[in-house]
Amino acid sequence: MPSPPTVATPAAGLHPDDIVEVAHRLISTHGLEWFSMRKLAAALDVNPMTVYLRFDSKDDLLDAVARRGLASVELPELTGATWDERALSLCVALRDHLLADRNLLALYATANRLSGAVLQAVEQGLRLVEEIGYRDDAAVLAFRSLFWHTVGFTLLHNSFESFPADQPGGIDDAVGGIDAETHPTFARHLPSFTAVDGDELFVHTTRLIVAGLAGNAPEPQEHR
Repeated sequence: MPSPPTVATPAAGLHPDDIVEVAHRLISTHGLEWFSMRKLAAALDVNPMTVYLRFDSKDDLLDAVARRGLASVELPELTGATWDERALSLCVALRDHLLADRNLLALYATANRLSGAVLQAVEQGLRLVEEIGYRDDAAVLAFRSLFWHTVGFTLLHNSFESFPADQPGGIDDAVGGIDAETHPTFARHLPSFTAVDGDELFVHTTRLIVAGLAGNAPEPQEHR
């Protein structure tokens, strides 16, 4: 009579937090594309089924790693600063945290992982927009304007490092030459299409959004 299939026995003392910590370290060191459940099990010195006894799927594990990676974000409490300065500082702090480990950025590329992992940022951001009068759906929309601008800008950060103007021939060569008659406005501004400073551009665009939210706030300007 054939023996029943062998089911991995949970390793003694192996807690889900231990698995998440090692997975976090492996992804941080080697990148998300390199990572696999089999490699994780080898690093833990267990059978892969032992990992699946703690997490139903690789996606569940990666969600836990994303939550761990964002749980330590340090957000500023700028008492005495203007509303605009505090809103900008919140966005800068969140972006800096996301950029601190480039190999983890790929984990944060889905809305579900981000929304479940940045409750502290959500709490502080909602408090900020409520402070100048936004309520209910309007508060959520105002916060999302700041939050998704920050996240989207962060996920595109690497694009700035290979901006066409950094290449031999600059943007003119990258787009195959500019016909001044067909694209006169573009041709006129072409000399200004130099290399992009991602940090400077982020602060500039965030200030514009912050100013727009403050300028359209339901409460008077003195609350800023």
